Amino acid sequence: MIHKMFTVYDSKAEAYLQPFFSSTTGLAIRSFTEAVNQNDHQFSKYPEDYTLFEIGSYNDEDGSFDILDAKKSIGLAVDFVN
Repeated sequence: MIHKMFTVYDSKAEAYLQPFFSSTTGLAIRSFTEAVNQNDHQFSKYPEDYTLFEIGSYNDEDGSFDILDAKKSIGLAVDFVN
């Protein structure tokens, strides 16, 4: 099965957070949105600082990664605040 790979960029730290996997972009957005809207999560405290990116995929059948040539921005955390 192919799993999409995502990361979140922290503009204040000027660093990408540890990647995570999701079966679809929609599910990654749902997870990111939930984190952004949790009062005790760092994303909710400074939503203007975080951006979700798709960075590639992972195939769990053969253990291979396919990294995108250019990261695909999904959106700023502030855009997902309810």
